[in-house]
Amino acid sequence: MKLKISLAKIFMSLIGFGIIILVRYALSDMELDVDLLRESLMNMPGIVMENIKFSREFSGDIWSARIPYLDRDGDTVNFKSVDLKRELSGDKGVWSFFGQSGTYSHDVKTAEISGLTGSIEDKKRTWTLESPKLTWQEKNNTFTFPEGLTIFDGEFLLRTPLASTDSSGVILLEHGGVIKWSKPLKR
Repeated sequence: MKLKISLAKIFMSLIGFGIIILVRYALSDMELDVDLLRESLMNMPGIVMENIKFSREFSGDIWSARIPYLDRDGDTVNFKSVDLKRELSGDKGVWSFFGQSGTYSHDVKTAEISGLTGSIEDKKRTWTLESPKLTWQEKNNTFTFPEGLTIFDGEFLLRTPLASTDSSGVILLEHGGVIKWSKPLKR
């Protein structure tokens, strides 16, 4: 059963966009170092980088990332702990995400983040997001939460055992889900 939820679509698009930015900028920064000695470094058994921090402006928003430990072995990049923060332009809010660990494969162009938690704040609300695992495929730009997804605040809860996005960013709850509101709708 496929259930389309516009609120979830918005959040998943925002989260997906943030993760794409993080992966691309982290790899771009890493490639700058690799380009200095491309032939010799690519033949080395591995590269370890520690305490990577960077900030970038993208479409007026400030993206900041901190990766305490990252290692590259051939076409695979592994990282332990990642913090991502997006400060929206015009003081419209802040997104903060944390992943316990992850990998990115240059060969198959996929990323996986484990232990994902985060918050999306604006002037009126703060949403919390939790998922044991997030996967991303660059080829079709799809995100999957194969072990479930939970989005909540003080009034709203969305929980599903499996969620994914299609190529247009629509969130698909292929195995259903639970939505709870604790505040009655205004009439």
